[in-house]
Amino acid sequence: MSERTDLRLPCPQRANRRRVRWPLGAATTTVAAVAVATALALAACSSPAPEPGPTTAAAAPAPTSTSTSTTTTPPPSPTTPALPGLPGGTVLAVKIDNTAGARPRLGIERAEVVYVEPVEGGLTRLMAVFSTGAGDLPPEVGPIRSARETDVALLANWGRVALAYSGGSAFTRSVVDQANLASIPYDAGTQGYRRAGDRRAPYNVMGNTQVLLARAGTSATNGDPGFRFGPAGPGGSPAASVSTAWPSSKVTFTWDAGTGRYLLTTDGRPDVAVGGARVAAATVVVQEVPAHLSENRDVNGAQTPVVDLVGSGPATVLRDGQVWRGQWARPDLGSPTSYTTGGQNGRPIPLASGPVWVLLVPAGQAVTVG
Repeated sequence: MSERTDLRLPCPQRANRRRVRWPLGAATTTVAAVAVATALALAACSSPAPEPGPTTAAAAPAPTSTSTSTTTTPPPSPTTPALPGLPGGTVLAVKIDNTAGARPRLGIERAEVVYVEPVEGGLTRLMAVFSTGAGDLPPEVGPIRSARETDVALLANWGRVALAYSGGSAFTRSVVDQANLASIPYDAGTQGYRRAGDRRAPYNVMGNTQVLLARAGTSATNGDPGFRFGPAGPGGSPAASVSTAWPSSKVTFTWDAGTGRYLLTTDGRPDVAVGGARVAAATVVVQEVPAHLSENRDVNGAQTPVVDLVGSGPATVLRDGQVWRGQWARPDLGSPTSYTTGGQNGRPIPLASGPVWVLLVPAGQAVTVG
């Protein structure tokens, strides 16, 4: 249903665009045991704690007659954020359209985490995750669109998540229904959803966040997606922007020192939410991932790309007008995804407080950091 509509959208032409080809078989990534062990150890955190404020390096000890050595204070360790968990223990994840027909979107600017994932026809969809106190939730979100297999892997380490979506093939529905999710699709009941009269289908399904959470219940169990927040570490270099393009979708984030955010431009147009707020991120993560084609086919016979999120690969992290290059690692679906500076002695890359956007980029796709 919704896949047919997406595939009829025209593919924008771009000069000097790199052609991305999805592999025909399942791609797997081998992770060296030492690298995985190190990444997991560095990502571990015992309990949620407030984000540390600025610190002052400790003074070196006074020299003595028996020693001339000095000590230095190591940089503060990143801390676990107040993620995940709304009051009642539920995280709300919402599938949102990312094409021109969906803009301006509703509530996306207030998501804590947004994943950009590839779908059929070279397009992308958004997975917006809301997980702080109920007062931070937007009243409504949308336009809400169909689920994909990748969604199950994306949310597996968040715990039992309430997933709101509208539409999806029978194959995809069976995958979602078997996952550890509180699935609340529009197709199974319209409670919490409405059709906006000023928009055309299928870009008119909006969701009431409070009603959807109530419908999902409070049986959730919170996990650990792996994000670590804290003061910026050493090793960053100036970065005013980051841009990448899937075959039919392009995003650019540009640093704005006045707001302390990277402002989003989608398909060449400034991305502005309903109400006029510019969509922006405090941290942008570019996660280069392998992918394979699903057994699922849409109504036009095209196979669905599925992103492989277990393993490791290159990662680029932008915050505070700077960029860090490293790697991501996730040994299994239930484990946190770590982002480190790479190598055997790699350290966690702290994220800035505020919205996080994660761009899932197929290996080989061009990424430009300005």
